[in-house]
Amino acid sequence: MRVCRDLWAKKKEVMLKRLLEDLHIGYLDEGISDLLLEIFKREDSFTISSCSGRIVFIDAQLPWVRKMSTVVFKKHAPITIEEFLEITEKPVLSKLWVIVTGPILHLSTATLKEARTLISAGRAAGFKHSGIISFRKDGIVLELRSGIGLTYPVKVGSKLLVSHEGIADVVSTCNEVLMKGKERLRRLKEVITNLRDRNIN
Repeated sequence: MRVCRDLWAKKKEVMLKRLLEDLHIGYLDEGISDLLLEIFKREDSFTISSCSGRIVFIDAQLPWVRKMSTVVFKKHAPITIEEFLEITEKPVLSKLWVIVTGPILHLSTATLKEARTLISAGRAAGFKHSGIISFRKDGIVLELRSGIGLTYPVKVGSKLLVSHEGIADVVSTCNEVLMKGKERLRRLKEVITNLRDRNIN
């Protein structure tokens, strides 16, 4: 399927307007706006959606079964021991899990050449799980995923699975994993900026 350049360009215009509005109201994840704007500067690409990585606590029987699960807490920045204690003091219906996810971006490109360029850039920056996920008339959709992540059971019913002495280690590990993802975002911004400086489109 060939991309319709007019359709693609109109969608890029809409998505840029939405990005600038989100930036103005402070809706964007911390530390990702510069990268998104850098991608929009490229002639044949723009971002559709993004997440800079986050720490989430969910109440669920199993962490990958989202049906009948509840998000208890979500943050795109490191958490504190005080936040951890406050979260774990709340009643749990099933099991409380802490899930740390790395950054993920969905992009649209107008050409297959640009798709390959951005996938290569992503992999060079540590986004190893990256590739084309669909070909559409309004663009080629890519996913850049770091593969960074952590899932840990914290509480079952009223029973806390982490000892008081171990809480600081769990919090520290969650924050370490989150920040490794943020570092890959920084590296991706650097790689894509270098492409522009070298006039690689």
